[in-house]
Amino acid sequence: MNVSKLGMVVVIGVLVGAVSACGSDKPQVAPELDGAIPGDGSVGLDGGGGDVDGGGSDVDGGGSDVDGGGGVDAGLPEACTTPGAIESVPCGMCGTVDRFCTAELVWAYGVCGGESGVCLPGTTSTESCGMCGARPTRCTASCTWESAGECGGEGSCAPGTRTRSGAGCGAGETRELLCSDMCNFEPVSACMADACPTPGALEQEPCGMCGVRDRFCNASNVWEYGICSGEGVCMPGTMGTESCGMCGTQTTRCTDTCTWTTFGACMAEGSCMPGTTTRTSAGCGAGQTRVLRCSAACGFTEEVSPCSSARNVDVTLLLEQAGSNSSEVTADLPTLTSRCIMPLLALSGVNVGVSYFADFPISPYGSAGSGFPTTMADRPFEGGIEPTGSASAIATEVMSRPSFSGGDAPEATVEALAILGGSPLPSSATGLSCSVGRAAGGCWRSSAARVVVMHTDSPIHNGPNPTGTGLYSPYTGITPAPAQWPAVRDALRASGTTLIVLDSASPSPAPAQFDAMLTDLGQPLTDRLDISTTSAVGTACDAVVARVRAIAGL
Repeated sequence: MNVSKLGMVVVIGVLVGAVSACGSDKPQVAPELDGAIPGDGSVGLDGGGGDVDGGGSDVDGGGSDVDGGGGVDAGLPEACTTPGAIESVPCGMCGTVDRFCTAELVWAYGVCGGESGVCLPGTTSTESCGMCGARPTRCTASCTWESAGECGGEGSCAPGTRTRSGAGCGAGETRELLCSDMCNFEPVSACMADACPTPGALEQEPCGMCGVRDRFCNASNVWEYGICSGEGVCMPGTMGTESCGMCGTQTTRCTDTCTWTTFGACMAEGSCMPGTTTRTSAGCGAGQTRVLRCSAACGFTEEVSPCSSARNVDVTLLLEQAGSNSSEVTADLPTLTSRCIMPLLALSGVNVGVSYFADFPISPYGSAGSGFPTTMADRPFEGGIEPTGSASAIATEVMSRPSFSGGDAPEATVEALAILGGSPLPSSATGLSCSVGRAAGGCWRSSAARVVVMHTDSPIHNGPNPTGTGLYSPYTGITPAPAQWPAVRDALRASGTTLIVLDSASPSPAPAQFDAMLTDLGQPLTDRLDISTTSAVGTACDAVVARVRAIAGL
C-alpha cells in the first residue's frame, strides 16, 4: 500500500496441505487424450503392464500403467527428447500442469492447477429450466456450460403459486389450488359455492400469504381466478423456529406482512462453531494436551491430534513490504527481533521463518517496476527463509529484504496466505526453497503446528467484506484467478490455524476485516493486538510469544 497506513501483524498458523510433488500421478492433458476424461482432471495412462502411480509402485518395462486415479486409457508413457526440459500444458477444467522430461526421456507430470472452469470440454449434461423442465447443456472449450437445446418437459405452474378453479367441482363451485413441487396444481380446499352477480366484472382480491390475484365473473355467473402473486414467506399468525448461533434455535413469528421475525433468545446453543479447533488438557494425562475439532453438533468432540506433552511449532513472519509499511517494518524490526523472534527461538521446538508480500504487478493493483522483474516490482509473495532455529540466518535474511511500491490501498494478503499453505505460485511470485521432507508453501515441518505472524498496514483484496456480502475489493483481470478468503478460511480452519493480528492504527475497513477473519476462525477478538506505538509493539510481541508457548504446550 502506498496511500495510507494500516499497520498490522497477523499471526496465522497457516494453512492447508502441501502441494503434491512434481512427477506425481499424471493429470489429463487435453491434446493427448484418446479416452474418456475423468472428472478430477487426471488421466490414467494404461499401457498394459506394471503400475506407475507416483507413490513408489513398480514400473514394468514392457508397457506400464500410469494411474492418475481415473482409469482412462491414453496409451504408452509419452516420450520426450530433452532431459531436464519443463513445459506447461493444458489439463482438467482449463487448468495447466507442469511436466518434466526425466533422464529416461519420459514426461513426468505434476498436479493440475489453476482450473478456472466448471466442466470438462466436450462433456454434456442437463440443467433445470422453466416450470420443472430440463434443458441439455454442453461444456465449451472455455470450460463453461452453455445451452444446447430448448427447455422441455415443463409442468403447468411454478411451485408454490396459487389459484382457484371450478375443475372437479359442481356447477357454480370453485376450490383453492396450490402448485406442487412437480409443477402441477393440486386442490388444497373443498369445493364451495362461488357465484358472482355481474358477468364481465373484474376485481382483485387478497390471496395466500399476503398476495393478490384477479378474478373474473364469467357468463355462467361463476368467478374465474388468476394466479396469486406477490406473496410473502409465511401465513400471518403462525410460529416457527430458525437456526441461530452455535447450533441453537430461536422462535419466529409471522407478521401481518407475511414475513418472519425472531422472538426471544437463541436457545440450546453448543459450545463452538463447527470446524474450529481448540487445544485442551481434558482427557489427557498430567502435562499433556490434545487438539479437538468442533463437530457439526457444535461440540469439541473430534480429536485432531492425540495427547502429547509438547509439540513443535513453525512460525513464519510474513512482512508486507509495499510503500509505507516497508518503513514501518524498518522501524519495528529491532523490537520484533528482541521481543518476538529471539524469545520464540528460545522456546523448545519452535522455529521461525520470514517471507514477504505486496500485490500483483498489474495496474491498478501494483507496479511492474522498471524492467520487471526487479526488486521494485510488486509481488503477491516472495519467499525469504524457511522456519529455522538459527537467529543469525534470520537476521541475514531480513537485512536483505525486498522493497516494493504498491498501487492501490489493499494488498494481496489472502494470496500470500494461500501460497504459504501450498497453493500454486502465480508467475509474479517467488517461493521458498524447502529442505527435504518439508511441506511445500511455507516449508513446514511435518509434525509442527503452523503460525504466521503478518505485519501489514493495508486492507485486503479478496478478503471478507465487513459491510456487505461477497468479497472486499475483489480482483479482476488476473489469470489465473487469485485466491479468495472463503477457500483460504476453510483451509486455515481445517489445519487448526491460529490468527493473531498486530494492528498499527489501520484505517477502515481493515480492522473490521481482521475481526471478521478472527470470527470466521472461531477465535476471540482479543487476538487483534495494537502496535500503533513502539511500546505497543513490544507488548504485542509478548502476547505473541505467550500464544505460541500455549500452542507448543510449554
